[in-house]
Amino acid sequence: MEAKKAVQELAAKGPKEQRGIHAMEVGGTLLRHLADAGQPVSMAALSAATNVPLNQVFTYMVSLVRTGLVRRDVMTQSYEPGPLSLNLGLRALAQLPLLKETMRRVADLAGEANRGVFVAIWADRGPTVVRYLGPDIYVHTGLHVGAVMSIAYSSTGRLFAAFMPRHAIDPMLQRDVAKRSGVSGPQATGAIDELLLDIRQRCLARTTGLPIPGIDSISAPIFNQAGELALAVTVFGPSGSIYGSRDGCVAERLSALTSELSSERYPAFLHM
Repeated sequence: MEAKKAVQELAAKGPKEQRGIHAMEVGGTLLRHLADAGQPVSMAALSAATNVPLNQVFTYMVSLVRTGLVRRDVMTQSYEPGPLSLNLGLRALAQLPLLKETMRRVADLAGEANRGVFVAIWADRGPTVVRYLGPDIYVHTGLHVGAVMSIAYSSTGRLFAAFMPRHAIDPMLQRDVAKRSGVSGPQATGAIDELLLDIRQRCLARTTGLPIPGIDSISAPIFNQAGELALAVTVFGPSGSIYGSRDGCVAERLSALTSELSSERYPAFLHM
């Protein structure tokens, strides 16, 4: 009876908390703050936000920079997530059911059309490529996983600009337009606004020779079950290859594919 009582008491207490490494948990707290900040952070700000003494923050940052989890700006001495953090984030995204299924289906479309394709999400710096598949023919694009697309002058960026809340994209959109045209302020985006209206109506965005000369592209949205834009799928190829006689076929198939994936109502996932 005593043995049975002892077993019952242990069961009532629940599983014993596993022992961990405190330093790893502190490092995780610092990394979480860097990720949430959305901009480079000073050691003093990290210390204040996490209640970790400044001298300890310095020690942690030295090790985190060495691992590649954190990057230090040599000019400002501020810190932000490093290349290893980006790689881990992209690897985690690649395991999401929506992204895996999207790549499986668009790879078939791109292969049959002999075009390149990539998938982008919205991250803190804008539309960011998370999966990339080049065409069989040689096309120099400079694109790669982690590349950030122009929000005003790429079909991918315009798609996000059309379907995301205006307050979220407006500062970035105005900066992008001002950089190219020299015109700043709300008046700079007047022409873009007409394009965005057309994109919302068609659920397709197209560019010719932008932002990469000699490359045409077409992008279509995938929405999650909350009705939010989750992914932008872009098919691209040499100028004249996307908008020729086969343009209708590629556009229709891309639109049908993304509409089908949207209708399958995948759950929302956090943006990077």
